Amino acid sequence: MTPSFPSARNRYAAPGPGSRLRRLALACALCSPILVVAADNPLETATETLPDFGDSAGALISPEQEKQLGDAFMRHVRHQAPVVTDEEVEDYIERIGMSVGKYSGYYGDFHFFMLDSPVINAFAVPGGYVGVHTGLILAAHNESEIASVLAHEISHLTQRHGARMIEAASRMSIPSYAALLGALALAAISPQAGMGAMMTVTAAQQQYQINFTRENEREADRIGIQLLHEAGYDPNAMGAFFERLQAANRFSDPKQIPEYLRTHPVTVNRIAEARDRAEKMGTAPVREDSYDFALIWTKLNVAAASDPGQAKSYYETQLNNGTAAKRTIAHYGYALACTDAGDFDRARRELAKLRKEQPEIVAFTLAEARLEQKAGNYERALEIFNAARTKVPDSRAATYGYVALLNQTDKADVAHKILRDFGDPDHRDPRYYKLKAESEEKLGDKGNSHFTLAEYYRSVGELEFALEQLRIAQTTPGITHYQRHRIDARMEDVTNEMDALDGGKKKKRREGDEERRGG
Repeated sequence: MTPSFPSARNRYAAPGPGSRLRRLALACALCSPILVVAADNPLETATETLPDFGDSAGALISPEQEKQLGDAFMRHVRHQAPVVTDEEVEDYIERIGMSVGKYSGYYGDFHFFMLDSPVINAFAVPGGYVGVHTGLILAAHNESEIASVLAHEISHLTQRHGARMIEAASRMSIPSYAALLGALALAAISPQAGMGAMMTVTAAQQQYQINFTRENEREADRIGIQLLHEAGYDPNAMGAFFERLQAANRFSDPKQIPEYLRTHPVTVNRIAEARDRAEKMGTAPVREDSYDFALIWTKLNVAAASDPGQAKSYYETQLNNGTAAKRTIAHYGYALACTDAGDFDRARRELAKLRKEQPEIVAFTLAEARLEQKAGNYERALEIFNAARTKVPDSRAATYGYVALLNQTDKADVAHKILRDFGDPDHRDPRYYKLKAESEEKLGDKGNSHFTLAEYYRSVGELEFALEQLRIAQTTPGITHYQRHRIDARMEDVTNEMDALDGGKKKKRREGDEERRGG
Protein backbone atom coordinates (compact mmCIF):
# COMPACT_ATOMS: atom_id res chain seq x y z
CA MET A 1 0.00 0.00 0.00
CA THR A 2 1.91 3.05 -1.25
CA PRO A 3 0.57 6.60 -0.89
CA SER A 4 0.73 8.61 -4.08
CA PHE A 5 0.72 11.98 -2.39
CA PRO A 6 3.28 14.74 -2.89
CA SER A 7 6.32 14.96 -0.67
CA ALA A 8 6.42 17.09 2.46
CA ARG A 9 8.53 19.76 0.79
CA ASN A 10 5.77 20.57 -1.72
CA ARG A 11 3.28 21.39 1.01
CA TYR A 12 5.36 23.90 2.89
CA ALA A 13 5.69 27.58 2.18
CA ALA A 14 9.00 29.03 1.03
CA PRO A 15 11.67 28.80 3.70
CA GLY A 16 11.70 31.68 6.15
CA PRO A 17 14.72 33.53 7.53
CA GLY A 18 15.55 30.74 9.94
CA SER A 19 15.65 27.97 7.35
CA ARG A 20 19.34 28.44 6.49
CA LEU A 21 20.24 28.35 10.15
CA ARG A 22 18.17 25.23 10.67
CA ARG A 23 19.93 23.51 7.79
CA LEU A 24 23.33 24.53 9.04
CA ALA A 25 22.56 23.38 12.55
CA LEU A 26 21.33 19.99 11.43
CA ALA A 27 24.24 19.56 9.09
CA CYS A 28 26.62 20.32 11.95
CA ALA A 29 24.94 18.41 14.71
CA LEU A 30 22.73 15.56 13.79
CA CYS A 31 24.52 13.67 11.09
CA SER A 32 28.08 14.89 11.39
CA PRO A 33 29.74 14.45 14.76
CA ILE A 34 30.75 17.60 16.58
CA LEU A 35 33.86 17.10 18.65
CA VAL A 36 34.35 19.30 21.66
CA VAL A 37 37.67 19.75 23.41
CA ALA A 38 37.21 20.34 27.11
CA ALA A 39 38.65 23.65 28.29
CA ASP A 40 38.90 25.40 31.63
CA ASN A 41 35.21 25.44 32.50
CA PRO A 42 32.80 23.79 34.94
CA LEU A 43 32.06 21.00 32.48
CA GLU A 44 35.68 19.93 32.47
CA THR A 45 35.26 17.92 35.65
CA ALA A 46 31.71 16.88 34.84
CA THR A 47 32.41 13.20 34.35
CA GLU A 48 35.00 10.78 33.09
CA THR A 49 36.81 12.32 30.18
CA LEU A 50 37.68 9.96 27.43
CA PRO A 51 41.18 8.46 27.49
CA ASP A 52 43.97 9.74 25.26
CA PHE A 53 43.37 8.73 21.68
CA GLY A 54 45.39 6.00 20.07
CA ASP A 55 45.17 4.22 16.77
CA SER A 56 42.16 1.99 17.43
CA ALA A 57 38.68 3.38 17.83
CA GLY A 58 37.83 0.46 20.07
CA ALA A 59 40.43 1.68 22.56
CA LEU A 60 39.00 5.19 22.61
CA ILE A 61 35.45 4.89 23.77
CA SER A 62 33.99 1.91 25.50
CA PRO A 63 30.43 0.80 24.76
CA GLU A 64 29.51 2.08 28.22
CA GLN A 65 30.89 5.53 27.40
CA GLU A 66 28.99 5.49 24.12
CA LYS A 67 25.84 4.74 26.10
CA GLN A 68 26.58 7.64 28.46
CA LEU A 69 26.98 9.94 25.50
CA GLY A 70 23.78 8.76 23.84
CA ASP A 71 21.78 9.02 27.06
CA ALA A 72 23.10 12.54 27.69
CA PHE A 73 22.25 13.54 24.15
CA MET A 74 18.68 12.27 24.51
CA ARG A 75 18.23 14.21 27.74
CA HIS A 76 19.01 17.40 25.81
CA VAL A 77 16.83 16.43 22.86
CA ARG A 78 13.80 15.56 25.01
CA HIS A 79 14.21 18.83 26.87
CA GLN A 80 14.80 21.10 23.86
CA ALA A 81 13.55 19.56 20.61
CA PRO A 82 10.06 18.51 19.44
CA VAL A 83 10.34 14.76 19.93
CA VAL A 84 7.25 13.01 18.58
CA THR A 85 5.31 11.51 21.50
CA ASP A 86 2.45 9.94 19.53
CA GLU A 87 2.64 6.26 20.48
CA GLU A 88 1.34 5.07 17.11
CA VAL A 89 4.16 6.91 15.33
CA GLU A 90 6.78 5.96 17.92
CA ASP A 91 5.90 2.29 17.78
CA TYR A 92 5.93 2.28 13.99
CA ILE A 93 9.45 3.66 13.62
CA GLU A 94 10.61 1.31 16.39
CA ARG A 95 9.16 -1.70 14.55
CA ILE A 96 10.81 -0.80 11.26
CA GLY A 97 14.11 -0.02 12.95
CA MET A 98 14.20 -3.25 14.94
CA SER A 99 13.17 -5.32 11.92
CA VAL A 100 16.49 -4.21 10.38
CA GLY A 101 18.60 -3.82 13.52
CA LYS A 102 18.11 -7.39 14.70
CA TYR A 103 20.30 -8.57 11.83
CA SER A 104 23.13 -6.16 12.59
CA GLY A 105 24.85 -7.97 15.47
CA TYR A 106 25.06 -4.70 17.39
CA TYR A 107 26.52 -5.03 20.88
CA GLY A 108 24.01 -2.69 22.55
CA ASP A 109 20.37 -1.67 22.39
CA PHE A 110 18.82 0.42 19.64
CA HIS A 111 16.56 3.39 20.40
CA PHE A 112 14.56 4.84 17.51
CA PHE A 113 12.73 8.13 17.81
CA MET A 114 11.30 10.88 15.64
CA LEU A 115 11.51 14.67 15.57
CA ASP A 116 8.52 16.69 14.39
CA SER A 117 10.22 18.63 11.63
CA PRO A 118 9.69 19.03 7.86
CA VAL A 119 13.45 18.73 7.31
CA ILE A 120 14.34 15.62 5.30
CA ASN A 121 16.95 14.10 7.56
CA ALA A 122 17.99 11.25 9.83
CA PHE A 123 20.95 10.76 12.14
CA ALA A 124 22.70 8.35 14.46
CA VAL A 125 24.28 9.10 17.83
CA PRO A 126 26.72 6.80 19.66
CA GLY A 127 24.92 4.69 22.21
CA GLY A 128 22.42 3.19 19.78
CA TYR A 129 20.19 6.23 19.15
CA VAL A 130 18.73 6.75 15.68
CA GLY A 131 16.54 9.78 15.02
CA VAL A 132 14.33 10.39 12.00
CA HIS A 133 12.57 13.60 11.02
CA THR A 134 8.92 13.38 10.03
CA GLY A 135 9.86 15.14 6.80
CA LEU A 136 11.91 12.13 5.74
CA ILE A 137 8.97 9.77 6.29
CA LEU A 138 6.78 12.02 4.15
CA ALA A 139 9.43 12.06 1.42
CA ALA A 140 9.52 8.25 1.24
CA HIS A 141 7.51 6.44 -1.41
CA ASN A 142 7.52 3.09 0.32
CA GLU A 143 8.52 1.31 3.50
CA SER A 144 11.73 -0.10 2.04
CA GLU A 145 13.00 3.46 1.54
CA ILE A 146 12.45 4.22 5.22
CA ALA A 147 14.14 0.94 6.14
CA SER A 148 17.07 1.81 3.85
CA VAL A 149 17.73 5.04 5.74
CA LEU A 150 17.51 3.26 9.09
CA ALA A 151 19.82 0.51 7.83
CA HIS A 152 22.36 3.13 6.77
CA GLU A 153 22.25 4.85 10.18
CA ILE A 154 22.38 1.53 12.02
CA SER A 155 25.52 0.69 10.06
CA HIS A 156 27.17 3.91 11.23
CA LEU A 157 26.56 2.66 14.77
CA THR A 158 27.69 -0.91 14.27
CA GLN A 159 30.90 0.26 12.59
CA ARG A 160 31.47 2.81 15.36
CA HIS A 161 32.05 5.64 12.91
CA GLY A 162 31.35 8.21 15.60
CA ALA A 163 33.99 6.67 17.86
CA ARG A 164 36.50 6.62 15.04
CA MET A 165 36.10 10.32 14.37
CA ILE A 166 36.81 11.21 17.96
CA GLU A 167 40.43 10.43 17.06
CA ALA A 168 40.53 13.97 15.64
CA ALA A 169 40.56 15.44 19.15
CA SER A 170 42.93 14.81 22.03
CA ARG A 171 40.41 14.61 24.86
CA MET A 172 36.66 14.91 24.99
CA SER A 173 34.05 15.43 27.68
CA ILE A 174 30.96 13.30 27.18
CA PRO A 175 28.52 15.81 28.75
CA SER A 176 30.09 18.69 26.83
CA TYR A 177 29.72 16.81 23.57
CA ALA A 178 26.13 15.84 24.35
CA ALA A 179 25.20 19.35 25.48
CA LEU A 180 26.47 20.84 22.26
CA LEU A 181 24.63 18.25 20.19
CA GLY A 182 21.48 19.00 22.14
CA ALA A 183 21.87 22.73 21.57
CA LEU A 184 22.39 22.19 17.87
CA ALA A 185 19.39 19.88 17.74
CA LEU A 186 17.32 22.68 19.23
CA ALA A 187 18.75 25.14 16.72
CA ALA A 188 17.49 22.92 13.94
CA ILE A 189 13.93 23.57 15.09
CA SER A 190 14.09 26.91 16.92
CA PRO A 191 17.05 28.97 15.64
CA GLN A 192 16.97 31.71 18.27
CA ALA A 193 16.69 29.34 21.22
CA GLY A 194 19.22 26.96 19.70
CA MET A 195 21.80 29.61 19.02
CA GLY A 196 21.43 30.88 22.57
CA ALA A 197 21.95 27.38 23.91
CA MET A 198 25.00 26.89 21.70
CA MET A 199 26.55 30.15 22.87
CA THR A 200 26.12 28.99 26.45
CA VAL A 201 27.62 25.58 25.82
CA THR A 202 30.52 26.77 23.70
CA ALA A 203 31.46 29.89 25.66
CA ALA A 204 34.58 28.20 27.05
CA GLN A 205 35.06 25.46 24.47
CA GLN A 206 36.37 25.02 20.99
CA GLN A 207 34.07 23.37 18.47
CA TYR A 208 35.11 21.18 15.59
CA GLN A 209 32.94 19.88 12.78
CA ILE A 210 34.13 16.70 11.18
CA ASN A 211 32.09 15.35 8.28
CA PHE A 212 31.60 11.67 7.74
CA THR A 213 34.32 10.51 5.40
CA ARG A 214 33.41 9.13 2.03
CA GLU A 215 34.71 5.74 3.12
CA ASN A 216 32.42 5.71 6.14
CA GLU A 217 29.45 6.57 3.94
CA ARG A 218 30.31 3.83 1.47
CA GLU A 219 30.76 1.36 4.31
CA ALA A 220 27.38 2.30 5.77
CA ASP A 221 25.81 1.89 2.33
CA ARG A 222 27.40 -1.50 1.80
CA ILE A 223 26.44 -2.92 5.18
CA GLY A 224 23.05 -1.20 5.15
CA ILE A 225 22.09 -2.80 1.82
CA GLN A 226 23.07 -6.21 3.22
CA LEU A 227 20.87 -5.56 6.26
CA LEU A 228 17.99 -4.56 4.01
CA HIS A 229 18.31 -7.79 2.08
CA GLU A 230 18.49 -9.93 5.22
CA ALA A 231 15.46 -8.16 6.71
CA GLY A 232 13.42 -8.81 3.57
CA TYR A 233 13.23 -5.25 2.29
CA ASP A 234 14.05 -4.19 -1.25
CA PRO A 235 17.83 -3.62 -1.40
CA ASN A 236 17.30 -1.34 -4.40
CA ALA A 237 15.44 1.14 -2.18
CA MET A 238 18.57 2.87 -0.87
CA GLY A 239 19.90 3.85 -4.28
CA ALA A 240 16.42 4.74 -5.52
CA PHE A 241 15.72 7.05 -2.58
CA PHE A 242 19.06 8.85 -2.85
CA GLU A 243 18.69 9.20 -6.60
CA ARG A 244 15.19 10.64 -6.33
CA LEU A 245 16.23 13.18 -3.71
CA GLN A 246 19.19 14.20 -5.83
CA ALA A 247 17.17 14.46 -9.05
CA ALA A 248 14.39 16.49 -7.42
CA ASN A 249 16.89 19.16 -6.41
CA ARG A 250 19.32 19.06 -9.33
CA PHE A 251 18.16 22.32 -10.83
CA SER A 252 17.00 24.10 -7.69
CA ASP A 253 18.74 26.55 -5.39
CA PRO A 254 21.63 24.64 -3.73
CA LYS A 255 20.47 26.02 -0.40
CA GLN A 256 17.27 23.99 -0.82
CA ILE A 257 19.06 20.65 -1.02
CA PRO A 258 17.57 18.21 1.51
CA GLU A 259 19.57 17.87 4.69
CA TYR A 260 20.05 14.19 4.07
CA LEU A 261 22.03 14.96 0.93
CA ARG A 262 24.05 17.66 2.68
CA THR A 263 25.02 15.49 5.64
CA HIS A 264 25.28 12.26 3.65
CA PRO A 265 26.78 13.54 0.38
CA VAL A 266 25.46 11.50 -2.53
CA THR A 267 27.44 11.20 -5.74
CA VAL A 268 26.63 9.50 -9.01
CA ASN A 269 29.23 6.89 -8.15
CA ARG A 270 27.65 6.18 -4.77
CA ILE A 271 24.25 5.71 -6.34
CA ALA A 272 25.73 3.43 -9.01
CA GLU A 273 27.57 1.41 -6.37
CA ALA A 274 24.40 1.07 -4.31
CA ARG A 275 22.47 -0.18 -7.32
CA ASP A 276 25.27 -2.58 -8.23
CA ARG A 277 25.39 -4.04 -4.71
CA ALA A 278 21.63 -4.46 -4.70
CA GLU A 279 21.73 -6.34 -8.00
CA LYS A 280 24.37 -8.70 -6.62
CA MET A 281 21.99 -9.66 -3.82
CA GLY A 282 20.02 -11.63 -6.37
CA THR A 283 16.29 -12.01 -6.53
CA ALA A 284 14.42 -12.77 -3.35
CA PRO A 285 10.91 -12.16 -2.04
CA VAL A 286 10.54 -8.57 -0.85
CA ARG A 287 8.27 -7.40 1.92
CA GLU A 288 5.22 -5.53 0.77
CA ASP A 289 4.54 -2.21 2.44
CA SER A 290 2.69 -2.74 5.68
CA TYR A 291 -0.69 -1.10 6.00
CA ASP A 292 0.80 0.83 8.89
CA PHE A 293 3.07 2.66 6.47
CA ALA A 294 0.10 4.23 4.70
CA LEU A 295 -1.66 4.97 8.00
CA ILE A 296 1.35 6.63 9.63
CA TRP A 297 2.23 8.51 6.44
CA THR A 298 -1.32 9.87 6.30
CA LYS A 299 -1.37 10.81 9.97
CA LEU A 300 1.88 12.75 9.62
CA ASN A 301 0.66 14.31 6.39
CA VAL A 302 -2.45 15.71 8.08
CA ALA A 303 -0.38 17.01 11.00
CA ALA A 304 2.03 18.70 8.58
CA ALA A 305 -0.68 20.79 6.93
CA SER A 306 -0.55 24.51 7.68
CA ASP A 307 -4.22 24.38 8.76
CA PRO A 308 -6.96 21.69 8.95
CA GLY A 309 -8.88 23.30 6.09
CA GLN A 310 -5.92 22.76 3.79
CA ALA A 311 -5.76 19.08 4.74
CA LYS A 312 -9.52 18.68 4.25
CA SER A 313 -9.33 20.11 0.75
CA TYR A 314 -6.40 17.89 -0.11
CA TYR A 315 -8.18 14.70 0.95
CA GLU A 316 -11.45 15.70 -0.65
CA THR A 317 -9.53 15.69 -3.92
CA GLN A 318 -7.89 12.35 -3.12
CA LEU A 319 -11.25 10.71 -2.45
CA ASN A 320 -12.04 10.87 -6.15
CA ASN A 321 -8.72 9.45 -7.31
CA GLY A 322 -6.83 6.18 -7.24
CA THR A 323 -7.71 2.62 -6.33
CA ALA A 324 -10.18 1.52 -3.70
CA ALA A 325 -7.32 0.90 -1.25
CA LYS A 326 -5.98 4.41 -1.74
CA ARG A 327 -9.47 5.84 -1.36
CA THR A 328 -9.75 4.04 1.99
CA ILE A 329 -6.59 5.75 3.17
CA ALA A 330 -7.91 9.04 1.80
CA HIS A 331 -11.09 8.58 3.87
CA TYR A 332 -8.88 8.11 6.94
CA GLY A 333 -6.93 11.27 6.19
CA TYR A 334 -10.15 13.16 5.54
CA ALA A 335 -11.58 11.99 8.88
CA LEU A 336 -8.45 13.12 10.74
CA ALA A 337 -8.53 16.50 9.00
CA CYS A 338 -12.24 16.94 9.79
CA THR A 339 -11.56 16.11 13.44
CA ASP A 340 -8.79 18.72 13.59
CA ALA A 341 -11.12 21.24 11.95
CA GLY A 342 -13.90 20.55 14.47
CA ASP A 343 -16.22 19.06 11.84
CA PHE A 344 -17.11 16.18 14.14
CA ASP A 345 -20.25 14.98 12.39
CA ARG A 346 -18.48 14.47 9.08
CA ALA A 347 -15.48 12.87 10.77
CA ARG A 348 -17.82 10.57 12.69
CA ARG A 349 -19.49 9.38 9.48
CA GLU A 350 -16.15 8.71 7.82
CA LEU A 351 -14.74 6.75 10.75
CA ALA A 352 -17.92 4.76 11.31
CA LYS A 353 -17.72 3.61 7.69
CA LEU A 354 -14.04 2.70 8.01
CA ARG A 355 -14.56 0.75 11.23
CA LYS A 356 -17.44 -1.17 9.71
CA GLU A 357 -15.43 -2.07 6.60
CA GLN A 358 -12.19 -2.90 8.44
CA PRO A 359 -12.87 -3.47 12.14
CA GLU A 360 -9.46 -5.09 12.61
CA ILE A 361 -7.57 -1.81 11.94
CA VAL A 362 -6.97 -0.38 15.40
CA ALA A 363 -5.90 3.01 13.99
CA PHE A 364 -9.49 3.64 12.87
CA THR A 365 -10.77 2.77 16.34
CA LEU A 366 -8.25 5.08 18.01
CA ALA A 367 -9.12 7.90 15.63
CA GLU A 368 -12.79 7.57 16.55
CA ALA A 369 -11.99 7.52 20.27
CA ARG A 370 -9.94 10.71 19.95
CA LEU A 371 -12.72 12.30 17.94
CA GLU A 372 -15.30 11.62 20.67
CA GLN A 373 -12.87 12.84 23.32
CA LYS A 374 -12.27 16.07 21.43
CA ALA A 375 -16.04 16.47 20.97
CA GLY A 376 -16.53 16.13 24.75
CA ASN A 377 -18.31 12.76 24.62
CA TYR A 378 -16.09 11.21 27.27
CA GLU A 379 -18.09 8.10 28.12
CA ARG A 380 -18.34 7.14 24.47
CA ALA A 381 -14.62 7.82 24.03
CA LEU A 382 -13.84 5.56 26.99
CA GLU A 383 -15.86 2.76 25.45
CA ILE A 384 -14.00 3.03 22.16
CA PHE A 385 -10.56 3.32 23.77
CA ASN A 386 -11.33 0.21 25.81
CA ALA A 387 -12.42 -1.63 22.67
CA ALA A 388 -9.09 -0.76 21.05
CA ARG A 389 -7.20 -1.86 24.16
CA THR A 390 -9.09 -5.15 24.23
CA LYS A 391 -8.33 -5.71 20.56
CA VAL A 392 -4.58 -4.99 20.97
CA PRO A 393 -3.66 -5.41 24.68
CA ASP A 394 -0.05 -4.28 24.22
CA SER A 395 -0.95 -1.09 22.33
CA ARG A 396 0.51 1.89 24.17
CA ALA A 397 -1.66 4.27 22.15
CA ALA A 398 -4.86 2.50 23.17
CA THR A 399 -3.86 1.96 26.81
CA TYR A 400 -2.46 5.44 27.40
CA GLY A 401 -5.38 7.10 25.66
CA TYR A 402 -7.79 5.13 27.85
CA VAL A 403 -5.87 5.75 31.08
CA ALA A 404 -5.49 9.49 30.42
CA LEU A 405 -9.23 9.84 29.95
CA LEU A 406 -9.93 7.72 33.04
CA ASN A 407 -7.79 10.10 35.07
CA GLN A 408 -9.58 13.06 33.52
CA THR A 409 -13.03 11.63 34.40
CA ASP A 410 -12.28 10.79 38.05
CA LYS A 411 -11.73 7.08 37.48
CA ALA A 412 -8.14 7.09 38.70
CA ASP A 413 -8.56 3.80 40.56
CA VAL A 414 -9.26 1.97 37.31
CA ALA A 415 -6.44 3.85 35.58
CA HIS A 416 -3.93 2.92 38.27
CA LYS A 417 -4.84 -0.76 38.15
CA ILE A 418 -4.44 -0.87 34.37
CA LEU A 419 -1.03 0.81 34.51
CA ARG A 420 0.16 -1.47 37.28
CA ASP A 421 -0.31 -4.50 35.03
CA PHE A 422 0.75 -2.92 31.73
CA GLY A 423 4.02 -3.32 29.88
CA ASP A 424 7.51 -4.34 30.90
CA PRO A 425 8.50 -3.02 34.36
CA ASP A 426 12.12 -2.73 33.21
CA HIS A 427 11.30 -0.59 30.17
CA ARG A 428 8.99 2.28 31.07
CA ASP A 429 8.60 5.38 28.93
CA PRO A 430 8.03 8.95 30.17
CA ARG A 431 4.30 9.03 29.51
CA TYR A 432 3.77 5.91 31.60
CA TYR A 433 5.28 7.63 34.62
CA LYS A 434 3.35 10.84 33.98
CA LEU A 435 0.01 9.02 33.82
CA LYS A 436 0.80 6.85 36.85
CA ALA A 437 1.82 9.88 38.93
CA GLU A 438 -1.41 11.60 37.97
CA SER A 439 -3.55 8.64 39.02
CA GLU A 440 -1.68 8.31 42.34
CA GLU A 441 -2.12 12.01 43.04
CA LYS A 442 -5.86 11.78 42.37
CA LEU A 443 -6.09 8.77 44.69
CA GLY A 444 -4.41 10.75 47.47
CA ASP A 445 -1.25 8.62 47.43
CA LYS A 446 1.08 11.62 47.72
CA GLY A 447 4.29 9.79 48.56
CA ASN A 448 4.13 7.45 45.57
CA SER A 449 2.87 10.23 43.31
CA HIS A 450 5.96 12.36 44.00
CA PHE A 451 8.23 9.33 43.60
CA THR A 452 6.66 8.42 40.25
CA LEU A 453 6.80 12.02 39.07
CA ALA A 454 10.51 11.94 39.91
CA GLU A 455 10.80 8.89 37.66
CA TYR A 456 9.11 10.89 34.89
CA TYR A 457 11.51 13.82 35.25
CA ARG A 458 14.45 11.44 35.38
CA SER A 459 13.31 9.73 32.17
CA VAL A 460 13.23 13.05 30.30
CA GLY A 461 16.53 14.28 31.70
CA GLU A 462 15.23 16.86 34.20
CA LEU A 463 17.35 15.61 37.06
CA GLU A 464 17.02 18.70 39.26
CA PHE A 465 13.24 18.40 39.12
CA ALA A 466 13.50 14.66 39.80
CA LEU A 467 15.59 15.31 42.91
CA GLU A 468 13.15 17.96 44.13
CA GLN A 469 10.21 15.53 43.79
CA LEU A 470 12.14 12.93 45.76
CA ARG A 471 12.80 15.45 48.50
CA ILE A 472 9.10 16.22 48.69
CA ALA A 473 8.28 12.49 48.76
CA GLN A 474 10.79 12.03 51.57
CA THR A 475 8.95 14.52 53.78
CA THR A 476 5.42 13.29 52.94
CA PRO A 477 3.58 12.35 56.15
CA GLY A 478 2.70 8.70 56.60
CA ILE A 479 5.17 7.09 54.17
CA THR A 480 6.27 3.61 55.15
CA HIS A 481 9.75 2.42 56.01
CA TYR A 482 9.88 0.64 52.64
CA GLN A 483 8.89 3.81 50.78
CA ARG A 484 11.53 5.84 52.61
CA HIS A 485 14.21 3.28 51.76
CA ARG A 486 13.18 3.31 48.10
CA ILE A 487 13.20 7.12 47.99
CA ASP A 488 16.65 7.30 49.59
CA ALA A 489 18.03 4.77 47.11
CA ARG A 490 16.61 6.68 44.14
CA MET A 491 17.98 9.97 45.49
CA GLU A 492 21.42 8.38 45.51
CA ASP A 493 20.94 7.25 41.90
CA VAL A 494 19.85 10.69 40.72
CA THR A 495 22.62 12.43 42.67
CA ASN A 496 25.20 10.18 41.02
CA GLU A 497 23.77 10.98 37.60
CA MET A 498 23.86 14.70 38.32
CA ASP A 499 27.41 14.44 39.56
CA ALA A 500 28.39 12.77 36.29
CA LEU A 501 26.91 15.71 34.39
CA ASP A 502 27.85 18.84 36.31
CA GLY A 503 30.90 17.75 38.26
CA GLY A 504 31.98 17.94 41.88
CA LYS A 505 28.64 18.88 43.42
CA LYS A 506 27.54 15.52 44.75
CA LYS A 507 29.03 16.10 48.18
CA LYS A 508 27.43 19.51 48.53
CA ARG A 509 24.00 18.18 47.53
CA ARG A 510 24.32 15.24 49.88
CA GLU A 511 25.26 17.51 52.77
CA GLY A 512 22.27 19.70 51.96
CA ASP A 513 19.95 16.68 51.91
CA GLU A 514 21.32 15.41 55.21
CA GLU A 515 20.87 18.85 56.75
CA ARG A 516 17.25 18.96 55.61
CA ARG A 517 16.56 15.50 57.01
CA GLY A 518 18.25 16.38 60.28
CA GLY A 519 16.28 19.63 60.56
